Amino acid sequence: MLTIRGVYDGKTIRPLPGEPLPKVEGEVEVQIVFCGIEPEQAANLAQTLFQLRDSHPPLPFPVWELIEYEREH
Repeated sequence: MLTIRGVYDGKTIRPLPGEPLPKVEGEVEVQIVFCGIEPEQAANLAQTLFQLRDSHPPLPFPVWELIEYEREH
């Protein structure tokens, strides 16, 4: 069995950049497995993200103003 890592955008599945694709002839049976996050992992991830967010003060300017400033300078 071969494993190819890819991404799914809701419509199509594409291999990751640089992921080697095997050469095949004819029809090949394919099994697609979506790797999900366990509920406990999701809760831990959410908690970590909230902690990171709360550890930094809010930005002094809206993000769009910072982007425009960088474009101009």
